[in-house]
Amino acid sequence: MGSNTGKRVPATPLPELEAVVVGAGVGGIAAGCQLRRAGIDDFVILDRRGDFSGTWIANTYPGVALDVPSTSYEFTFAPNEWSRVFAPGAEVREYCRRVAREHGLYERSRFGVSVEREVWDDENGFWTLYLDDGSTLTARYVLNATGFFLEPRSNSGIPDVEKYRGKLMLSAGWDHSYDYAGKRVAVIGTGASSMQIVPSLAPEVAQLDVYQRTATWCFPKPDFAFGRIGQALMRSKRFHTLAYMANWYAYQAIVVAAERLPKRAALALLTGAEAALRVAYRAYLRFLVKDSQARAALVPRHGIMANMPTFGRGFLQTFGRENGTLLTTPIERFTERGIRTTDGVERAYDMIVLATGFNVASDPESFPVGAVTGRDGLDLGEFYRANGMQAYAGVTMPRLPNRWFLYGPYGWSGVTWMSMMENSGLHIARVITEARARGAQIAEVTPAAHDAWHRAMITSPFTVVAQEYLVERQVKKHNVRSYFSNARGEAPILRPSRGFRNSLWDHSETFDPRADYTFRSVVGSAEVADPGDTAVTEPAPAAAK
Repeated sequence: MGSNTGKRVPATPLPELEAVVVGAGVGGIAAGCQLRRAGIDDFVILDRRGDFSGTWIANTYPGVALDVPSTSYEFTFAPNEWSRVFAPGAEVREYCRRVAREHGLYERSRFGVSVEREVWDDENGFWTLYLDDGSTLTARYVLNATGFFLEPRSNSGIPDVEKYRGKLMLSAGWDHSYDYAGKRVAVIGTGASSMQIVPSLAPEVAQLDVYQRTATWCFPKPDFAFGRIGQALMRSKRFHTLAYMANWYAYQAIVVAAERLPKRAALALLTGAEAALRVAYRAYLRFLVKDSQARAALVPRHGIMANMPTFGRGFLQTFGRENGTLLTTPIERFTERGIRTTDGVERAYDMIVLATGFNVASDPESFPVGAVTGRDGLDLGEFYRANGMQAYAGVTMPRLPNRWFLYGPYGWSGVTWMSMMENSGLHIARVITEARARGAQIAEVTPAAHDAWHRAMITSPFTVVAQEYLVERQVKKHNVRSYFSNARGEAPILRPSRGFRNSLWDHSETFDPRADYTFRSVVGSAEVADPGDTAVTEPAPAAAK
């Protein structure tokens, strides 16, 4: 140790910020709150939009609202007094903004900014972010909070969209200046957005044609405004805690059952439950939809968990209206006047709504090649395409020092989206806090910890059952596009549990950063890491599938 005494080490450049959070939606808010709660204040939240709340700014279409109960869409540290069982989008948007205001995040935000590329500088120990305006920003740590639903699919691959001369409306980017009253309208898609858009448009338009490629499970939505008792419950923190725990235990019970039962028994139980549900669903449709042809087309081919089931008020009833038509003939192309289907029929429309879904974080193709370059030239997009979706604790990988996802592969811990983002933010804050305590500037998950985690994910009985059910019995058999699986045949969304007492869902609270990360200092830094923690650990090859 004495051999370096008296030597002056050249000072290294310092980054402009300690941390950058990319995205100002729910994940970005959770990350900012957890950083501040850990005493980390030198950060900025970037977002291409003009305010906090992410998807709730992009999605302002008619009828937009939560499709989960309101108490499932709040941070555990910020319960809200919701007005309805399923809050409207404007109320959710205001809740997100309120949390951001109360936690001082507006003072640490920049809007109208897009990050195009991230490059790690290992010599100096920070990231350089290349922004869409040509400028750069440097930060010690990067927290990616762009969520699960990334970019909307502009036309779902339908040719000649540019030829259409009417009003083309995107569900994620509604033009409220356009008056569709009394017009002929088409909606392409029958997912969650369509379930809310269609019944909102139906009473206002002259004709509403809904183009369906895949039928979706649409369950009754028991939505109503809270009365005196409901408002009192909303003011009770204990009620919010109980609602959260009920959600946690209910979903946990399903996952634990899938893990503990033999694979054949679990699949047989799931198949039997779906058969009974399908009988009940047909009876439900018979009650709501009088047209037998439409009723038959609305029964999903796939199982209930092959994709995200939806809750709707009025969607199914639309096809009992004189002006509501369900069309299942595939679309061939757009025309100047409207849409031409493969049977040669062309229909003219004043407005066409694209409710065709999103590119999602379960697909390797959703991560552009060249967008993220880590240590030793690791390209995140290339890695995922070659090796599949993986991330330690759903948040990070070897050779991506000081960088985390708020939501990554196998990151869905089954509680609520808000609590998942909280837990990821907690994980990150704990690692940064440990690095600070050591005087280290670089934190990187060890290959051993990452590979052990990934093996646990892909070999878990729950994952095996999920993959057999989703990929083999749903996607391949019924040719349904599923958010829960990808083109590689993986099911990289849902996280196993390991039981109630040792749940991986609590990993962010229980893991030891000292065991799973390496910490090192930058040469020439005024701060020096612990001597035993300065070695760089090279990542091992990805775990075999």
